[in-house]
Amino acid sequence: MRISGDCGEEMNGTMAIEKHYSTEEVASLWGVSTKTVRRIFEDMPGVLKIANPRLVKRARAARVTIRIPMSLLQTAHEERSCRLGAKVEGRRRTI
Repeated sequence: MRISGDCGEEMNGTMAIEKHYSTEEVASLWGVSTKTVRRIFEDMPGVLKIANPRLVKRARAARVTIRIPMSLLQTAHEERSCRLGAKVEGRRRTI
């Protein structure tokens, strides 16, 4: 089932019940920093963002917790793996 989200993107209806990962979990799986994971995923459609409204009013830059659905994690990994593979192929020399 496909549904439209408030952000205007179509999202998979099963995304709500699938496993979601924290930035720490993804960082550990991929061997990168949590800052890198946040940078990759924070603006992607489908990422769950959780904030405390009371803290948002008090702080200039309130911390927003993000949770990454498994399907989005797999898609991002595939896309990044393909891009890296294409760059590496382009650099190889033939003798």
